[in-house]
Amino acid sequence: MDMQFSSDDSYLAAGSGDQTAQIVDVRTQQTLSVLAKHRSSVKQVRFQPGDEKIVATSSRDGVVQIWDLRCKGGQISSHSAWGSDAPYASVVRTLSSAHAEHSTPTYAGSLTRTSSLGKTETVNRRTDVSVTALSFLPEGRQHLLLTASDASTCIKLWDIRGRYSLRGPAIPISTTQHPESHNRHRHFAINSLTLNGNASRIYALSKDNTVYAYSTSHLILGSARELSASAPTSSKQDQQGLGPIYGFRHKNFHAGSFYVKASLRKASGDKTELLAVGSTDGSPVLFPTDETFLKRDSRHPNDDSDLPDIPARRPLLSRASSRFPDTIPIYEQGTALVRGHDAEVTAVSWALNGSLISVSDDLRVRRWKEGDVARELRLGGESGGKRWMCGWADVGMGWDEED
Repeated sequence: MDMQFSSDDSYLAAGSGDQTAQIVDVRTQQTLSVLAKHRSSVKQVRFQPGDEKIVATSSRDGVVQIWDLRCKGGQISSHSAWGSDAPYASVVRTLSSAHAEHSTPTYAGSLTRTSSLGKTETVNRRTDVSVTALSFLPEGRQHLLLTASDASTCIKLWDIRGRYSLRGPAIPISTTQHPESHNRHRHFAINSLTLNGNASRIYALSKDNTVYAYSTSHLILGSARELSASAPTSSKQDQQGLGPIYGFRHKNFHAGSFYVKASLRKASGDKTELLAVGSTDGSPVLFPTDETFLKRDSRHPNDDSDLPDIPARRPLLSRASSRFPDTIPIYEQGTALVRGHDAEVTAVSWALNGSLISVSDDLRVRRWKEGDVARELRLGGESGGKRWMCGWADVGMGWDEED
């Protein structure tokens, strides 16, 4: 279901549908640790920055487990696929029912909840809310963990140093608000969470075909003491943070399944940050994340405030519903990579040299590169067969014109 390399590429963490994750030594290809305490498929697995002996896993069972690879499993029950002699790791923290909602049972076996508009709505009974995405904050704040689920577009912030009860749902430090258009219609899942280079922005890929940008410092209203390394290690109540500050959309970007993910290329040399997303439409899409570039369409281009201005054009209607307009800026300056895949593009990842790797259900893995060859593919047309088995960026008119 998910993989991540350690910072030096020596170890590979892999989460699986057999309800376990494993840590593999890349050089010897031997399994060093088996993480086996979930009751359903493991959705994501992440190393803690700066201390990669600590690993977080999330699962469809609604639980987030924090593992210490230096500790043996103790009295853990053996997994049927691994047996009693496997190198089981030990859990040091359990965040149970991490994204569960407080709902009231009805006589029909369904659940009711009250929306932000005061209306009571009936939803299907769900004992577990799948935790679909994990992300540690970088070194210095690596004790803080972000999670998201298939139940809503809320992001939760946790301090893994805290103590959490196993008797009921774990309480996070804070939870972001829903996008306003979701409150008026219905909630949508988050597929993946991605941090920008300095961790000031969180990009959440939502199943409503939007990538929402959140300010990390806005996870908590007012002074965000919990984002400091010197903050207390526990919180008695869930604080309400802010919602997203803007979003990205593109006509070629659709998140039709859980498997559609996102990945960020960090700025390096003359290369700027780029956010890549997969798509059910078969075309990876690239979004520039430089907010100076985004402000070019704003009413007040000289405004240096932290938040981007509302675009001069009228708010776009949310694809979640044609009746409810967005209340935040929605930018559509993305670029689709066309003709490279014939089916859903799921995983995307950036190589150190700036190339983009995309994986698709058409059984192909593509490597996308910048440069003169890419420009020739865009301009050369279909003559001579140069575009055979190739894809290219669907850029706007005048992009390749000489200055």
